[in-house]
Amino acid sequence: MESPSLPPAPPAALLLSAADIAFELHRHEAIRTAEDIRTRTAFTEQERASSVKTMAFVTVPRGMVLAAVPGLARIRYGPLASALGVHRSVLKPADEEVLRQLDMEPGGVSPLCADPGVTVVFDSAVPLMGRVLCGSGWAQYTVEAESADIVRLAPNALIADIAVP
Repeated sequence: MESPSLPPAPPAALLLSAADIAFELHRHEAIRTAEDIRTRTAFTEQERASSVKTMAFVTVPRGMVLAAVPGLARIRYGPLASALGVHRSVLKPADEEVLRQLDMEPGGVSPLCADPGVTVVFDSAVPLMGRVLCGSGWAQYTVEAESADIVRLAPNALIADIAVP
């Protein structure tokens, strides 16, 4: 009798495992919005406050950019553009096709990405947040790991003041 095969793991989980970094993987209904997180997951308010939200952008000439900020904060686009050395007008949200190229989907965007050409800009608060929740690449999984490990593992990481609480 054949044993059932396990579904593939989300990309962030694969990266963390390959780097031998301790993490937990949480499965839940697919999420895309802050309201989804509140209603479709079992995360407490405190856990949601200790999360890292990541948005994906495409810029010219830098290419793919992931911007990671504390979960309850908002990204400041001017400072993000400055950190990248580009004009604010060239920051364009990545569409679903671009996310698919990174094995990611809306609602699951992760600061952890295997593509060495991707730049990840972390708000200066993120490396000091301790244990955090963040996207796994897929909308139905969330990764929980140390923020310093996430920053260390990210390709082409930049640290800048890009968030407003």
